Amino acid sequence: MLAARHFRHLSPDLVARVTTIEAPKVRRHNEAVARVKRKLHQIANAYTPALHAPRDAADALRSAAGDEDALRTLAISLMYGHASTAERLPVHDLITPRLREAIHGTSGSDGPINPGERVDAETPARILDLACGLNPLMIPWLGLPRTCRYDAYDADSRLVSIVQAFLEAWGQAGSATVRDIGGQDTTETADVVLLLKAVPCLEQVRVGTSRRILETLNANRVIVTYPVQSLGGNDRGMRATYRQAFDNLVAGLPWHVAELRLPDELGYLLTRKAPPAPVSQ
Repeated sequence: MLAARHFRHLSPDLVARVTTIEAPKVRRHNEAVARVKRKLHQIANAYTPALHAPRDAADALRSAAGDEDALRTLAISLMYGHASTAERLPVHDLITPRLREAIHGTSGSDGPINPGERVDAETPARILDLACGLNPLMIPWLGLPRTCRYDAYDADSRLVSIVQAFLEAWGQAGSATVRDIGGQDTTETADVVLLLKAVPCLEQVRVGTSRRILETLNANRVIVTYPVQSLGGNDRGMRATYRQAFDNLVAGLPWHVAELRLPDELGYLLTRKAPPAPVSQ
């Protein structure tokens, strides 16, 4: 499978995990191969039909190092390469301030935030972006100091190469790493964890994966978002469906939940509950 042109950029761990889950569901080898390919396409390749020449993209980012205006322009252009970030671009000026406020732990606001203004309230020291896609290219609009460590993980090595080049060019502490987050517990400590539009794909591979991730995270805040339309642009009642799915996901977990006011995206801010006070004897 990893030798195939359409899948060689994917994490070997992800391919092995999907194969282990999907292949036993059918008897014939060719049926198993087709089933695994279909699943890998659904959770990965379907989101990147517009991703072209990732090596050239990484080179362009490195060439623009130190030029913030050029990097912002490149970031906008490159975000069209992944469906999840491309969907945000028409409402970019509305959604990035809301995400910025959630990342910094401030309450949501309808008021504008100047692109160059930095938010100082509860500025995180470390962010983990799980199944990151091209989310890290939003960093110029998130008000983060360069010293905030931004560690991004994705199963697609092409996306990881672009994100790593961007982090280096922008001068942001952190790294981008190929990782199958659904098959490996995330045990690192962080102030904020991002799961942006990632839960549906995680659940497509194995139901319950997202809850396990939330149970094992060592973070103060988690931002979870869902798409509200399909890749083809259809609504299909997805907002109501994912709202119910999220309620089931967090039921009984030690998180305070607040819904985020995001345009064209269903979002939640999870804040860890304080442990109960010991009962005095």
